[in-house]
Amino acid sequence: MEDNPKKISITCSLNIHAAHKLYRDDWSQQKNRDVFGHCCDLHGHQYRLEVTIKGGIDPETGMLMNGYALENLVKQNILTQLDHKFLNDHPFFKDRLTTVEWISVWVFDEIKKKLPSPCVLQKVKLWETPDLYAEYEN
Repeated sequence: MEDNPKKISITCSLNIHAAHKLYRDDWSQQKNRDVFGHCCDLHGHQYRLEVTIKGGIDPETGMLMNGYALENLVKQNILTQLDHKFLNDHPFFKDRLTTVEWISVWVFDEIKKKLPSPCVLQKVKLWETPDLYAEYEN
């Protein structure tokens, strides 16, 4: 059997369907529209979430982590809270805007708390549209 590489990574990708609006209550409607454009109105996205973990290959299983286990971890801890929801109602966004940047930070922190060792969360990439994503890395 070959030597294990020092580090390998695997990525789990899932869709999240959610609605939100970028709006600050302390700003006027006009300022919100000037800064956020049409995103200050209620709208939805089909987000594409990519969660990448890294670590060594287990000599017994030949895997860093079972792919189904990673997918279930993301579904249970992220999708249950965000999928088909109004993101502005989520407690994390009480004092934050529901930008793709902040959503990515929240996802990263939630997955990091639940990921079994010795796996390490490498990055979260969240596509808001086919042309725009945020990436948050360890």
